[in-house]
Amino acid sequence: MLRTTTSSLMTRRSLATVAKTIPKVEVTELSNGITVASEYNPNAKTSSIGLVYSAGSSAENPYNNGVSNLWTNYFNHAGIQKEATKEGFLLSSNVSRENQSFTINTLPGNSQRALGFLQKNFISQLNSLESQGTTFNSIKQNTLKQLVNFEENNHKGRVMEHLHSTAFQNTPLALPTRGTIETVETLLPEDLTSFANEFYHSKNTTIVATGNTTHEELVKAIDTELSVATKSVSTPISKSTFLGSEVRLRDDTLPKAWISLAVEGESSKSPDYLVANVAANIFGSYVANEPRSRLQGIKLLDSIQEYHLCDSFNHFSLSYKDTGLWGFSTEISNVSGIDDMIHFTLKQWNRLSVSITETELERGKALLKLKLGQQNGLRARNAALLGTELIENGGLYLNTEEVFKKIDSISIKDIKNWAGKRVWDQDIAISGTGQIEDLLDYMRMRNDMSMMRW
Repeated sequence: MLRTTTSSLMTRRSLATVAKTIPKVEVTELSNGITVASEYNPNAKTSSIGLVYSAGSSAENPYNNGVSNLWTNYFNHAGIQKEATKEGFLLSSNVSRENQSFTINTLPGNSQRALGFLQKNFISQLNSLESQGTTFNSIKQNTLKQLVNFEENNHKGRVMEHLHSTAFQNTPLALPTRGTIETVETLLPEDLTSFANEFYHSKNTTIVATGNTTHEELVKAIDTELSVATKSVSTPISKSTFLGSEVRLRDDTLPKAWISLAVEGESSKSPDYLVANVAANIFGSYVANEPRSRLQGIKLLDSIQEYHLCDSFNHFSLSYKDTGLWGFSTEISNVSGIDDMIHFTLKQWNRLSVSITETELERGKALLKLKLGQQNGLRARNAALLGTELIENGGLYLNTEEVFKKIDSISIKDIKNWAGKRVWDQDIAISGTGQIEDLLDYMRMRNDMSMMRW
């Protein structure tokens, strides 16, 4: 009897310990056009507060490409970092193709101080760069050093940038997020001020807080601490369109080949957004020197591992406002097997339309849910992720429970219908660098996008 009672008490105790408050997303639009969003988690030990602008590198043009990156480096320069350290703040900034963020990590209860810091050290400085010549020149030189390092060492990232430039050529998404050495060298303080005046205004601003900061606390702090420029209408950004094409940067002095290949994917608000992501996770990723990576049960690995066709690959589904990219990137040291690697991969893509199995589908769903769950956990430490979700897809995928139900409802028929429309016999964009002699002509790969079925 005593054992039974003890067991019952232990069960009740464990259940009480597990129970936690589920973070809730709240969104408010202020009268001046600013969107305020928060995800309060009373169990969090820190808070993340910041600004997210719905303007990234796609808001630039071929002549001022890199201004967003310079603003990111301005926020991270030594002067502001020194002031942040005194306040006990941790700063971060990031620029992507369609948004840019400036965030502060701090202890709970510091929302007013954090927003006051942003106002004093960033917002109020948007029109005073011309008087900070020494600071601007230092930031510009640091940016150029980063660009040189990226071009010389980050071959995977460089290939992805070139994939965007060829897939969306002559449209906003083609512009690299970091800018180019040629354009950054010509930028002046006036270029950054002009960009800020055009895009860093209330209509483009989302103020975000995650972690241990309530929505009411955030709104109150905005009223007392922030003064954001207002603008009645946002500057429109031209629509980007996909074009099947290729760009090759052969360099036989490099030890490997880096290649990316993609078809046009789904936009961020497409009803097939989750279907495309499940399809990408059916093939997932692979790293040759990780033993567990070889045991995933992905059919593509049968051929790859037998002949060591690549060192790694990763399938992706990237979504933007008007369009997207669905494809894969690979790193190959066995450069004589490049053609085989591309051929076997595209033949597996063919299967999405005709013979994908229930087991593969369920594995793809499970992997996608795992990734989304991890991203949700990161939001408490990085409020910019919340702002990015709201800007890119209106927060459609913030409710994890609902998203998981939608993922579970995806069937083999949905995958086949999507692949028949987006993958089967569709034009491709190709980018490659390194020893890519065995990356054969475009039409050979284009022909592998379908198969003869008798």
